[in-house]
Amino acid sequence: MTKLTLIGFESWSHNSSIFNISNEAVKMNILHKVICPNYKTDFALNRCFLIREPLPLRVLSLFMSKINSVIEDFPSRYYNEQLLFDVFAQKHISDDTDLVIHTDSGLVRTLKKAKDLGAQTIVLHRTLHPLHVVSILREEGEKFGIKEKSVLVHGKWVTNRVITLKQCDKILALSKLEMDSLVKYGIPESKIELIHHGQGVDTNYFKPSNRKEEKFMVLFLGHKSLIKGVPYLLEAWKRLNLKDAKLIVAGYQDKKLIEIYRRRTQFEVPGIVDPLKYYQKAHVYILPSLGDPFPRTVLEAMSCGLPVIISDMVGAKDIIEDGKEGFIIPARNINAIIDKIRYFYDNPDEIKRMGRNARRKAQEYTWEKFAQEVINKSLNF
Repeated sequence: MTKLTLIGFESWSHNSSIFNISNEAVKMNILHKVICPNYKTDFALNRCFLIREPLPLRVLSLFMSKINSVIEDFPSRYYNEQLLFDVFAQKHISDDTDLVIHTDSGLVRTLKKAKDLGAQTIVLHRTLHPLHVVSILREEGEKFGIKEKSVLVHGKWVTNRVITLKQCDKILALSKLEMDSLVKYGIPESKIELIHHGQGVDTNYFKPSNRKEEKFMVLFLGHKSLIKGVPYLLEAWKRLNLKDAKLIVAGYQDKKLIEIYRRRTQFEVPGIVDPLKYYQKAHVYILPSLGDPFPRTVLEAMSCGLPVIISDMVGAKDIIEDGKEGFIIPARNINAIIDKIRYFYDNPDEIKRMGRNARRKAQEYTWEKFAQEVINKSLNF
């Protein structure tokens, strides 16, 4: 009987990969351990499986995050994930583990320990190749005169991710877009397995509501402005200059970029928000990203009955039929953003029609199906 150890530096909730994969592994009677940070939860899983960071590490991680809130380019996530958590996680991999699935790349110590003990190692990778991301961000930074301050360009962070992608036994990719990126930067295609369910969504939690904004509301939800194409969205919104309409740019954004566009057009930047509340108020969801394998936000928005506008550099395009659940537009194309937002603004019935289609499509992409596919492809390679 296979013994699976699942490792992930992510929140322990109904909306996380590690939680849902764990639950499926329990049903299959193969779960050995779950190693993750310590998050409060009301969700049940037999506690004997859970190994969580001790209090001193949690306090230190919180301190790192506080520094990051003051010093924007302080790489707190590198220290918290690839240093503190990685050191902690490697200590808890035992020699009776047959299979290790990482829901994050970059945990070099953990990967080495697992391989030394003879376990098969699989990385569930959820970005483009790290060097591809750096290339995009450097180009965008030069174009807009904005220095990228996120951990995505931190040298050691990137190096560790590249190392684990090279040394692991198998990589699970969320989309064809991601798979192509990995191959372009030197990962053998034979080493990559495509997850056809991309991500999962809890359709009982993310559901439509009649509590819509009176004004036509376009919602963007995501972190790290440059990789998500936020400058193109803000420029498009400025040119649109719609009456009785509002743009919400939620999530952690580059302060300099926001300051530049606050002087040019009106939009709201609420910061970190409760996603459900904003999905249910919005009319349209937009993600003009420059490189996003399969963002969970797209499925969440669709599950809430929102038509979506996404770029062709968003891997979720694989499940969207242009003109049915929303629109797929070229990345970096301001005119295309303008055209599609205006289409929904002028055609409220199309918002309802495509929103219903989006909801139906999202219902096909459950967390259960996602978790089953991850585990089955991990067991059969």
